[in-house]
Amino acid sequence: MLARFSASFLVASIVTLSSVGAQQQSWPQASWPQWGGPNRDHKSLETGLKQEWPESGPAVVWKFSEAGTGYSSLAVVNGHGYTLGTINGKNFAICIDTKNGKQVWRTELADAVPSNDYMQGWGGGPRSTPTVIGNRVIVLDDGGTLASLELASGKLQWKVNLKSDLGGQLPKWGYSESPLVDGNRVVVCPGGKEFLVALELKTGKKIFGSSGFEAAPHYVSVMKHTVGGIDTYISAAERGMVAFSAKDGSTLWTNNSSGNGTATITTPIIDGNSVYHTSDYGTGCVLVEVTATNGKVEAKEVYANKNMQNHHGGVVLHDGCIFGLKKGGGFVCQDFRGGEVKWSERLSGDGSASVAFADGRLYVFGDGTGTCYLVEPSKEKWLPLGKLSLPEQTKIERQQGKIWAHPVIAEGKLFLRDLDLIYAFDIKK
Repeated sequence: MLARFSASFLVASIVTLSSVGAQQQSWPQASWPQWGGPNRDHKSLETGLKQEWPESGPAVVWKFSEAGTGYSSLAVVNGHGYTLGTINGKNFAICIDTKNGKQVWRTELADAVPSNDYMQGWGGGPRSTPTVIGNRVIVLDDGGTLASLELASGKLQWKVNLKSDLGGQLPKWGYSESPLVDGNRVVVCPGGKEFLVALELKTGKKIFGSSGFEAAPHYVSVMKHTVGGIDTYISAAERGMVAFSAKDGSTLWTNNSSGNGTATITTPIIDGNSVYHTSDYGTGCVLVEVTATNGKVEAKEVYANKNMQNHHGGVVLHDGCIFGLKKGGGFVCQDFRGGEVKWSERLSGDGSASVAFADGRLYVFGDGTGTCYLVEPSKEKWLPLGKLSLPEQTKIERQQGKIWAHPVIAEGKLFLRDLDLIYAFDIKK
């Protein structure tokens, strides 16, 4: 049964997403409409949340058990959550009522990717977060099927494949980036000679492909950045960060300090004209300062070191500090401008952790134990203010995979996923 959305759904306008997030779209303040939240920086704009949790943790509101396999997190807007999963050999987009955890609709996108098409020893299934814009939800599965669906019904509006239609190359662990919507465009990275492409939001037709940078795609979600009046799209791959002109796709600048040959994953962090990026496999992190002079854009490296080597849990910038897990080095607080480590804390049982921020608190979700910590973002030390454990973990065979979907904070709830299981916890004061 399809849910009917009220007319107010498309005119809610409490918060307008910034140019960093690149969607000029208004949603309620409590929304999480795309990967990383309103501005793709893993930060919620919601307030009025619990600042400490009781020893038992926040209460479970509901559990959804039919999300299938995959590592997609949720996009949440106006009482509905959108995610992806593989069920019985098919990839689906799924809409859930966030008030009660009931399925609203489910739309088939494509056959599941065969296990020999990419390395699925760490788990198969979609690993991209949907993007909600207007009356559409834009989705990308692990095999490269990019589609636009009607928000209220899930009806297919258009779809293309990054590999077969756009000349891309399937990454070693499947397509994992989350689509960027910039005005009337959908921006993604198929890889190859046209590493990045911009498509028409309404039709899926290609507007342009990038030039001057050829590489296999990795797992980084594109960010938009404007410097000196010039709009750019920033991504990264084996050779590090790369920025393209949003006008014609030409390469504007590159930096080689944060890429690696295995898997470059973490989304860049943008603060004014400063761009920070990090990756694992012995690489580290880099901060660059971007300037534009006479129409020419340049990126000057401020520092590059190994004080943060983030695998795929992401990092958050707050109060001049980068917070995130350094693979093998614990949870780290790093000075954003100088690059030095202020403190680190080992998380017992968790080799990695994903992180999000809301209302003055960090949410740190361990990939091994299924424990989520509520943490005060101190510059001095690790300050946990509560924790919860998933009431039940998936019974699906993980292989070498772990709990890798990122936490989402929206509508007074914390959403956590473990493959087929999605939990909503009450975190409102």
